[in-house]
Amino acid sequence: MVDSDSSVTTPAQSVPRWEHRYPGRLRYELDALHAAGITPEIDRPALAAGRLSLTFDWPLDTATPLRLQAVFPDAYPHFRPQVFLLAGLDPPPARHRSPIEGNLCLLGRDSRQWIPSWSLYTLLEKQLADSVRGTGEEDQQGEPAEYWWNNLGRNSGSYCLIDSHWNLGDTSQGTLQLRYIQDQIVKVETENGTIRSPAVKAYVEEVRAENGQVLYQWAGPLPIDLADAKHQLEVAWVRSKDTILPEPQLDAQLKRLHQDYSWLKRTRPRNYGSGLKFDLCALVFPSELAFGETGLGWCFVMVFGHAHGFEPKKNKPAKSLCITALPVFRAGPGDIGWRVPGVAFLKEKRILVVGVGAVGAPVAIELARNGCRTLDLVEHDIVEPGNTIRWPLGADAWGQRKTDALQAFLARQYPATEVRSHSHFIGLAGQSLRDPGDDDILDSLIRDADLVIDGSASHGVTTLLDDRCRSAAVPFISMSATPTLEGGTVVRHVRESGCPNCLLHAWHKHEIEPPPGQDAGDEALTQPAGCSERTFTGADYDLQELSLQAVRLAIDTLSGKADDGSVVQTLSFVDDERARCPPRWRVDPLPKHPDCRGGH
Repeated sequence: MVDSDSSVTTPAQSVPRWEHRYPGRLRYELDALHAAGITPEIDRPALAAGRLSLTFDWPLDTATPLRLQAVFPDAYPHFRPQVFLLAGLDPPPARHRSPIEGNLCLLGRDSRQWIPSWSLYTLLEKQLADSVRGTGEEDQQGEPAEYWWNNLGRNSGSYCLIDSHWNLGDTSQGTLQLRYIQDQIVKVETENGTIRSPAVKAYVEEVRAENGQVLYQWAGPLPIDLADAKHQLEVAWVRSKDTILPEPQLDAQLKRLHQDYSWLKRTRPRNYGSGLKFDLCALVFPSELAFGETGLGWCFVMVFGHAHGFEPKKNKPAKSLCITALPVFRAGPGDIGWRVPGVAFLKEKRILVVGVGAVGAPVAIELARNGCRTLDLVEHDIVEPGNTIRWPLGADAWGQRKTDALQAFLARQYPATEVRSHSHFIGLAGQSLRDPGDDDILDSLIRDADLVIDGSASHGVTTLLDDRCRSAAVPFISMSATPTLEGGTVVRHVRESGCPNCLLHAWHKHEIEPPPGQDAGDEALTQPAGCSERTFTGADYDLQELSLQAVRLAIDTLSGKADDGSVVQTLSFVDDERARCPPRWRVDPLPKHPDCRGGH
């Protein structure tokens, strides 16, 4: 058993789990505290479960004793103990501290700042005073107030979308027009047991001033279900001059906010279904969005519970209500893409992808993920169970055309990109005049494109597209794997430079080394049962090397950072002895070849 005087005896169940891995570490921790005159109280039920939780007084200075709790993770000493401020500072510090749990930020989030040889005493001695006083060196990281509000509702599946661009000027209060969907009722575990919580997904359609003047309207992309949301709700909002952080007693805090801001009393509860109702109000306040940079913080306080909690029945006790926050997500046009500013130009680009199989489909997904304005997808194939082992979508797509399945998926996940599906077999003449020909599909698509990417792995398709792209002065990228999947190529072809046939001549003349496996015979191919064509054997995790490199080359080409000429990027998964090795790339220029008579 572990006593408050730091003595340690066994049995094994009376020590933390990490003590079994690092014997003597518990003694090291307690002795360091004891040497400083600190005698911690040990949470014995926690210790019986293999966890160490210590509560003790710490002298911040001669006149300020702090009441602290330290909880050690199972991953200790690789990770630091968490320290909670229980009492001693009134008011408690606004920075470097969770306003709900009281957890102190003594070190930055980078785990390298914690040194495993430190004890809890060392951590507190070095970091505590600066943390609670806001002195010393800090990580250059802001502490947005909405982070703490959002944490209250993270388990509910709810959210409300706002736009960081909104600037309310001098307006102090008004209303928000919300569009929302009633997604489902979820069960949330709390200290008082399991509760039923509404899952509300919403966006702010309009921001209005008190007099009804529209200040802003939603201008960002929306998920399909939210764009079609039929439910509307008017929510009162108020603006505070001071940052508002959540408090442990949310009910008392909300009551005080209603007293301070009578405008909030305009809100009325809304039926959710199954006997539930919910009510919302919005708070706007200054918040540190980045280190030293203050902007607008948003919070949606949600009260929910049984309808009788809002409208008690006579002679019956009122039902209790729950208070939480509807997490705020920033999803305006400037918010999405903030993490990758180097691809912002894609919002103005239109790209045609021909062939969305195992190599082409990941390219389409990455381009949509990074904000391409328009994607045109051309493919004739259908998703079958067998080909989903190396295709990005799974069983939900079985039986669908690949273009349609991708279009639906991308529309749901990346709504900022317009995706257009064109199911067409290039080079196959239709018997009926009603069947569109290659010209009907390709001429306008290529003419309007900023870039064409070929994932068909068909030489005929590649040469056709290259010819059309040269005529339209549109850059063209092709990609293919070798039959053995020992390597492959990603090639950019541009007007007045090397074409696909130039590359064949360069390979034949050994002027450019072909990818390994390029000359493999038909024995490298296999025909799965029920499939009309032979195919290579190989895995998605190798093929995606080609896909991702094609995306990189596309970004470089469209951004103008790449050289103007044609270029061959050759992938190899084998070394000079044909032994398997990590992927290696070689880059060669592809000028016009003197033996090539066409394609220019």
